Amino acid sequence: MTDKIHFAQKPVLALKPLNAPGNSFTGLFSGHIDGTSFERVQFDWEQLGRGRYDIVLFHWPTEFFRPSSRKATIKLLGRMLWDRVFHGTRFLWVVHNLEPHDGGSLKSGLTTYLFLKLLDGVILLSEHSRRELHRLHPAARSLATLVTVHGRYESVAEPPRDARPSERRNRLLFFGLIREYKNVEKLVTEARKAATAAFSLTVIGVCPEEDLERRIRTAAGDDKRIKLDIRREFVPDDELERVIDSHDAVVLPYRNILNSGVALHSLGRNKPLLAPRIGSLPELQEVVGAEWVHLFDGEISAATLESFLAALRKSTSPRPDLSPFEWTRVGSDVTHFLKSLTARRAAVEPTPTASQQSQRS
Repeated sequence: MTDKIHFAQKPVLALKPLNAPGNSFTGLFSGHIDGTSFERVQFDWEQLGRGRYDIVLFHWPTEFFRPSSRKATIKLLGRMLWDRVFHGTRFLWVVHNLEPHDGGSLKSGLTTYLFLKLLDGVILLSEHSRRELHRLHPAARSLATLVTVHGRYESVAEPPRDARPSERRNRLLFFGLIREYKNVEKLVTEARKAATAAFSLTVIGVCPEEDLERRIRTAAGDDKRIKLDIRREFVPDDELERVIDSHDAVVLPYRNILNSGVALHSLGRNKPLLAPRIGSLPELQEVVGAEWVHLFDGEISAATLESFLAALRKSTSPRPDLSPFEWTRVGSDVTHFLKSLTARRAAVEPTPTASQQSQRS
């Protein structure tokens, strides 16, 4: 192995992405990694294979699980291999999902396998994620592994108000990216059947699929209790806070899920949520309590919605305890994990000379 050429006094950590529009998780994640220990930069495919990075961290490596071009993806994997072998670069995956929800015919076992073989470690956001990763990819058991939590979302404009049961008016909300697996069409269909008085449902978010949007609008029909705010651009963070705050609770009608940022965002605004008993959601319920995370089995239904609304009327807690999900914990967990990887590499690689440290690409 050739000597690793360093471009800074501290290791260069490339995050893909460093920040993401419409999803504040990535910025909060990178921002809480110790900046005195790592130089945090935006990952650039053009720098891959040039020894620019000490650690590369992928949030959503869709290119390898669902490649639009097998040939182009193999080239990227080759450049990862080059950096790994000749520059000692470490590659990590933050496992939000185990595979793209809408993989379809583009799903590739070959490139997925090769990507996993090139990884040095994984960062998981729940114990359930670890179990599922090992079930689907047994070879991942040998990877360096960190199990931390999905950090809570921080206020952008206004701090959340305490929940006030006396002010509840059965106003339910779905928000976020609208995809087939999130089952919004079924939610709207069942909401029309709800018999609870003074009930309403708002759906707000971006729907990339025109056919799905059309079906959701058809399902809503002319029911005045259902408001659809389907957009082409992400809802600004401050507006989204106001929307969440103006509702009583949040519904996740998903058919499958591993981890949920929407759940943490809702709880962070002191809104109870209704969700399926799948993925890491039972784990979340164990931590914050059944008064805040209401779980159902099977498909969402009108009866499920009505039972949820009845349960809300009995709720008296002003806010959930989200202290286990503070970003200071996540940042500390991730920083120590990254340091362990760089320390492991330093133990087996030659120490670069001062002249090598001063070189630039």
